Amino acid sequence: MTDPQGRPAQRVSGWVKVQTLLLASVLVLLAILVLVVGMTARRMEKGLDLVQADLESLEMDKVNTAIASLSEAADRLADVDISRLNDTAKSLKAAAESLADVDIQSMNEAIVSLKDAADTLKGLDIQSLNGVIQSIDRAVQGLENAVNALKSLFGH
Repeated sequence: MTDPQGRPAQRVSGWVKVQTLLLASVLVLLAILVLVVGMTARRMEKGLDLVQADLESLEMDKVNTAIASLSEAADRLADVDISRLNDTAKSLKAAAESLADVDIQSMNEAIVSLKDAADTLKGLDIQSLNGVIQSIDRAVQGLENAVNALKSLFGH
C-alpha cells in the first residue's frame, strides 16, 4: 500500500505516531495547566472571600470619623508657622549651648548660700519680729500725731 505521493505506508505511520505523541503531550500539558489554574482560582476565591468579609465588617462611620480627624490634623499642621518653629528651635539650641558654658561649681555654691539663707530665715523668731514691727508701727503713729499737732499750730 502506498500513499498518493508514492511513499510506503510505514513511513507515514511513523510520522503519525510522532504527531500523536506530541498531541498527547500537549493534551497532558493542557490538563496540568487547567488543574493549576483551577487550584489558583480556588485560592483566589478564598482570599477574595476573606477580603469581602473584612470589608463587610468595616464600620464606615468609624472610617469617616478617622478621615475627618486626619483632615482636621492636616489643617492644623498647615496653620503651623514653620519659620517661627525654626526660630524657636534655634533659640532653644542657643540656650542649651549657654547652659553648657555655666560654671557648675559657682552654681552649686550659690545654691548652698541660698540654703543657708533659708535656714537662717527659718531660725528667726517670728514673734519677736512681729513685736518689733508693732513697736515701729506705734512709733510711726506717735510721729504722725506729733506732725498733725505741729500742723495745727501753724495753721495748715
